[in-house]
Amino acid sequence: MKKTTSINRKLMVGLAGIIVFFVLQAVGVLTMGRYTEREVVEVARKNTIAQVDLAELSTLAQQIRRYEKEYFIYVNQPERRANYQKEWTGTMDKITALLGRLRTNASNALDGDEVTRVGQWSAASDFYASEMNKVFGEVENRVKKMQEEAALAAEQAALNTKPGKAKEPAPVVETTRMLLPEEANDQIKAGKDRFSADLIKSVAETFARKSQATLALTTVTNQGFNTMIYGVMATVLIGIGIGIYLLISLPKSVTTPIKRLTDIVDALSRGETTAPAASMRVAEFKDLSAAVERMRVAQDLMMQRLKKPR
Repeated sequence: MKKTTSINRKLMVGLAGIIVFFVLQAVGVLTMGRYTEREVVEVARKNTIAQVDLAELSTLAQQIRRYEKEYFIYVNQPERRANYQKEWTGTMDKITALLGRLRTNASNALDGDEVTRVGQWSAASDFYASEMNKVFGEVENRVKKMQEEAALAAEQAALNTKPGKAKEPAPVVETTRMLLPEEANDQIKAGKDRFSADLIKSVAETFARKSQATLALTTVTNQGFNTMIYGVMATVLIGIGIGIYLLISLPKSVTTPIKRLTDIVDALSRGETTAPAASMRVAEFKDLSAAVERMRVAQDLMMQRLKKPR
């Protein structure tokens, strides 16, 4: 049994298909655009936050090394020595606070490996601070001993200058000298080498990776837009295919039945009533085909009656 088709149904299905594909196209474009936007914005946000903190940490690390060197240079000048020790201590407090913030990673700007690396930076910073504090302690001890020795020498000199008192031989006073810059450098060498290798160098490398990841966002954006364009092209091609199918099939669905019915009616007009009107597969023409068939049967009966002798 031949399957009946419907022009109206075919047209509705085709148009609905086109609408659906264009809706899918719009949804796909919107989804890919939002996805790309979220990915780019999130990565840019994380990298920007991380780069700001890393740049600040790098700056503080360079500053504290400068204060260290200045402290050693002016170790024999109490006022400048105290000033650089204060600057060094304040900068170390900032570094410690910043490293603590990076380890908590509240902004989620660092990945797991980077958080582990921050732990190594903290260990290097703590070791450097402990070594530097040993130098501060030794300098303070030497200053104290030098002051005591100076006071003792001044007291002895005052006693020897009193009138009427026999001069006594001056006691031997141990002479303490200030720590030399090269000696201080030797004492801090292990701490500063670890600080430079594990923190300063590693921070610079991490900052460079974050910068490269930020620059790579252009690639992510391009890939997202390329995917979106391919999706749009695919849906457009499918929509065009449906349109072409409708352009070919719909006219044939109309012209073929009309031509067949025209041939039947034309045959009836010439008195040819023997060929039955075939049933139509197109639903919209079934009633018309049935009416033509009834007309053929009626005309055939009438012709047979007219041919009977009276």
